[in-house]
Amino acid sequence: MTLTSAFTEVPYSAPEPLVKVLNKCAKDQNPNKIDVTIGVYMTEDGDSSYVFPSVKQAKQELLVKDPGHCYTKMSGVPEFIRGSQNLIFGEYAKDGRVASIQTISGTGSLHIAFQFLRSIGYNRYYLGNPSWVNYYPMIESIGGEIKEYQYYDNLTHEVDFESLEKAIREAEPQSAFLIQLCGHNPTGVDYSKDQWRQISKLVKNREILLVIDSAYLGFASGSIYEDSWAIRYLYEQNHEFLVCQSYSKNMGLYSERSGVIHVVLQDTRLRDNVESRLVAIFRNECSFAPAYGARIGAKLLNDDYLNKIWGKDVYSVYERVTNIKRQIFNKLTDLETPGNWEFVTKAKGLFWFSGLDKNQVNRMMNEYSIYMSENGRVNIAGINSSNIDYFCYAINKVVSQS
Repeated sequence: MTLTSAFTEVPYSAPEPLVKVLNKCAKDQNPNKIDVTIGVYMTEDGDSSYVFPSVKQAKQELLVKDPGHCYTKMSGVPEFIRGSQNLIFGEYAKDGRVASIQTISGTGSLHIAFQFLRSIGYNRYYLGNPSWVNYYPMIESIGGEIKEYQYYDNLTHEVDFESLEKAIREAEPQSAFLIQLCGHNPTGVDYSKDQWRQISKLVKNREILLVIDSAYLGFASGSIYEDSWAIRYLYEQNHEFLVCQSYSKNMGLYSERSGVIHVVLQDTRLRDNVESRLVAIFRNECSFAPAYGARIGAKLLNDDYLNKIWGKDVYSVYERVTNIKRQIFNKLTDLETPGNWEFVTKAKGLFWFSGLDKNQVNRMMNEYSIYMSENGRVNIAGINSSNIDYFCYAINKVVSQS
């Protein structure tokens, strides 16, 4: 009997390389295996289900005074949106120049940004290479055009700022530059304040919009305020730009999918129109945003006591990963591993771009059961006192034998 199906021509969508690595890691029975793949925070004990103390307390308060599960507003939980504005814009949030709605975390925020920009004629995106791999299919899925410039200098282990300058100067009108705010994924190398000032000058009075992805706020310096400096600076320079904000990492609300999109305007009279357009796009795709994570976030953002605890929680992440980077450098130096490894101490946030090539990465996985992204990106939080010696030993071996 021959069966016919409407779905016969549906092609198989192969998983991205990182998913293959994760699957391989899950099947590995080696008790010494190390997982430094996906960008989630893990404790010294290797616990990826860690809940920040501030979040625990907020959850307890919500349990005592249960708000129920009814829909909130179509634009999201108002206290969460207002707190998110205050967090990164400070006193400027009162000016009425920022249109904001709640989104499905950072990825959802980016998607709404891409849809919104397409509706106003911006469909060309400049991405620094290397970048977060998911940007590419997200932009392509809405018919966007992608142009690349070199983000990272493999020799100096710093930003290739000349490449960005050239890209901005040559960019066609109605182009968007998608730039990560801090804790760059995958390189861990961020723009300096001077470089942000140069970016501001280069895009001034051009039909270029910056889309700023804020996924790791607080993890680069340990300070939310310091890490969000560039946003307030661009605001002060009267730029129009977008900010895509996620609380997956800095509140540990990974599966709660809590985020916000902000559109910064020059003319306050346009705010209602822009916000209504954002709501309409979100309504067409999601209807109402999830409330539980946003309510937790609202408490951390607006309650002075919980906000201070949250600040300490964020700093503790920064402090731990910074200490691990310093230890890695010291151990590789003691092992006399070929090369200068000082750049590990300069990496910002969770990630370190190790410089290992594809062959070396494969050896790390196949010979030592150490799993990482194929481009050599390491999630520093996956390293702790129980595995750091083995991790550095493996790096030393694959590098020395190359």
